[in-house]
Amino acid sequence: MLRDGLLFCAATVCLMAALVASAATVRAAPAGGDAMQFLVVRSNQVGCEPTCPEWISAEGTIVRDSPARLQKLLKSIGNRRLPIVVTSPGGDVDAAMALGRIIRARKLDVAVGKTRFIGCQPQQKDCRDNDGKGARFIGITYSGEAYCASACPLMLAGGIRRVVGQWAYLGVHQITTVQTRIQTKYLEKYRIVNGKKKVTSKKVVSRKNVGTRTIYEMSKAMERELAAYLAEMGVGRAVIDQMKITFANDMRKIEPVAMMEMKLITQLGGVELLTAAGVCKTVPASAHCRVFVMSDLKR
Repeated sequence: MLRDGLLFCAATVCLMAALVASAATVRAAPAGGDAMQFLVVRSNQVGCEPTCPEWISAEGTIVRDSPARLQKLLKSIGNRRLPIVVTSPGGDVDAAMALGRIIRARKLDVAVGKTRFIGCQPQQKDCRDNDGKGARFIGITYSGEAYCASACPLMLAGGIRRVVGQWAYLGVHQITTVQTRIQTKYLEKYRIVNGKKKVTSKKVVSRKNVGTRTIYEMSKAMERELAAYLAEMGVGRAVIDQMKITFANDMRKIEPVAMMEMKLITQLGGVELLTAAGVCKTVPASAHCRVFVMSDLKR
C-alpha cells in the first residue's frame, strides 16, 4: 500500500491528508447487459390450475451484488424450494460461486432455460394485468435460445438437480482477470492518547482510477480455488480443462453427453423436467407446486 500525505496538528488534534493506492480485482470481465434479475414466476401452462409449478427466473449478467439479490428473494419466500431457471452470459466469477453455494445450501434445482412472461413484464411497474391469477408474474419456460456461458456454469453447479436441454447452450472459456488500481484521497482526524494514535474520523475526499491491467489466463491459485469449488459441488475438474484450452475471447460449447460425463448436469433433459405441469400431478406433488386459493385474488 502506497501512502503519500501531509500531517497538520493543532494541540493534540491532528488531521492527515493522504493518498492510498489499492487494487480492485474482478475475475471474469463483466459480460455486459443488464444485471441478473430474480423473479418468482407461476406457470401459465394450460391445464395446470389449480396446482401449478412455480420457479425463480434468473436472467442477466452475474454481478457482485447478485448473491445478495438472490438471498433477499429467498428470504421473501420463506422455506419454499423453488427451482431456478437461468439464462446468463456470465460475469463475476466470485459472485457465480457465491450463488452456487447459496443454491446448494437451500437445496434448490437449476435448469438452463428462459421464461416467457405472460401479461406483466419484469420491467413494468404497477402492472395489474395478472390480478386475480394467483401471482404477480406468470409465464412458461423454454430451452430454445437459453444459454449459460462463461461464469454461469459455476452457478449451475450449485443445483441439486442440474438440467440443460439439447436446445440450450452451455459454454466455457478462460477466466479473464481485470485488476484496477484505485487512488483514494481522504482526510483523517485523530488524537494522541497516552502516546498512541486514536482515529476519531475518516472521510474520503476523492477516488480515481489510475490504471487497469487485464490477464487472460487463470493463475494457479485461481485454478486451485475453482477445483476446490467444483469438488465441493460434486462436479468433475474436466470443466476447468475445457476452460483452459479455450481463449478468453472465444467460447467452447459443451454438449449434454459431455456435461453428464463431467457431472455438470445430473440428468439429460430440458427445463420442462422442473417446470412442466406434470410435476404437480404426482403424489405427493413436487415441493415447488402451489395451490391457487381465493386469497390469492388479493395479490
